[in-house]
Amino acid sequence: MRFLIFFALISVVFLTPGPVKAASSSDTEVDKEQGVGQQVSYIVLGIISYSRWPENLAPAKACIVGTARYEQALLNQNINRNSYTWHSYPEGDYWDLSSCDILYIGSLPSSEQYSLLSEISSKPVLSIVEDSPRCDGGSLICLNLIEKGVSFQVNLDAVARSGIRIHPQVLKLGRELEPTR
Repeated sequence: MRFLIFFALISVVFLTPGPVKAASSSDTEVDKEQGVGQQVSYIVLGIISYSRWPENLAPAKACIVGTARYEQALLNQNINRNSYTWHSYPEGDYWDLSSCDILYIGSLPSSEQYSLLSEISSKPVLSIVEDSPRCDGGSLICLNLIEKGVSFQVNLDAVARSGIRIHPQVLKLGRELEPTR
């Protein structure tokens, strides 16, 4: 089963064709957005499944904060039999995220994002930030929504501080996909 998830992660990243060029129908745009949302969901699911928390504890609560472009795709994962459940916190209403094992950060003002990431910097929380091309804000994983699909980067310094172990192949995949700066 784990092999299939890893294979799906690699397939989504490398084999999914890029978005269709501008189309005349709004249905095509909706389909494209749903396709990217599904890519984001598969990548996040794959990264989580290849991550290990200290003392082999399974993550129980996954939190979405800020305005996440693909929030619904992540919330749809609740249908699966994961050990964790996604919860969405409206912007400004995330004062207590201490029980979150996974933190997915959408669009937030820089100061709020920095504050959240500073608060969890040495805790075993898998943090994933949407659209962070430089990946230098303290998040473990940074998703990059680019023209040809979705890629991600891994902040090795943040991973080391968190205590979460991420499978070396995922780390390598994140490094290979790192956009040129």
